[in-house]
Amino acid sequence: MATKKQKEAQADTNLAFALIPFILAAIAFSLYHYAKLKAKYLTGPHTRRVFDMGTNWEAMLRSSVMAFAYAAMAWLLYQRAPWTMVLSVPLGLVVLNWVGKVQAQAFLGVVVDYQKGLVYFPPNSESLDISDYLTVMPVVRQFTTLDSVPLADVQRITRQAGKRVFLHGDFGSRRISFTNKLKRDECIHLITANGNSRVKVMAELE
Repeated sequence: MATKKQKEAQADTNLAFALIPFILAAIAFSLYHYAKLKAKYLTGPHTRRVFDMGTNWEAMLRSSVMAFAYAAMAWLLYQRAPWTMVLSVPLGLVVLNWVGKVQAQAFLGVVVDYQKGLVYFPPNSESLDISDYLTVMPVVRQFTTLDSVPLADVQRITRQAGKRVFLHGDFGSRRISFTNKLKRDECIHLITANGNSRVKVMAELE
C-alpha cells in the first residue's frame, strides 16, 4: 500500500507531466500572436524595431508565473473534483491566449514606422483612461495592446533614470521604459531620425 509520501511524490510527478502540454500550448500561442504582430507592424523597409531582451524576459516572467499559478490551481481542483476540468480547460485556453499575447508583444518591442509616421510601444498605466479601468482590467490592457503616437507630433523628448524615455506633444506625454541606456538611445535616434527638426531632446533627469 502506497505511503503518504509516495502519494505526494506521485501527485507532484503527475503535475509536472500535466504542465508539459500547457507549456507547449503557451509557446504555440506566443508564436501565433507574434506572427500576427510581425505581419502587421514589421512589413517593408520603412519600419525599424527596438528589441530589449531585458524587458522581454520581465514580461515573460510575469506572464509565466501567472500561467503556472493557474495551472497549479486547476490541477489541485481536478484532484479534489475531476468535474472542474469542464470549466478549467476552456478558461485555461483564455489564459494561454493572454500569455501568448503578452510574450508576443514583448518580443515585438518598440516599432517606428516612417511610412505611417507612427511609433508603436507598449502602453503604461499612466496613459490608460477611465474607460480602460471601467471596461477591462488595466493589466490586461497594458500587456496585450500597443500604444502609438504620430512622429510629427513629438515636440520634446526627455530622459530619466538612464532607462526611460518620455515623449511630449499635443497627445500629452508617454513613457517608454528600457533596461539599458543603449536601447533607450537607439529608440531616441529612430524617433528623431524622421527629419523633424522640431523635436528637442532634453538633458537627462535624475
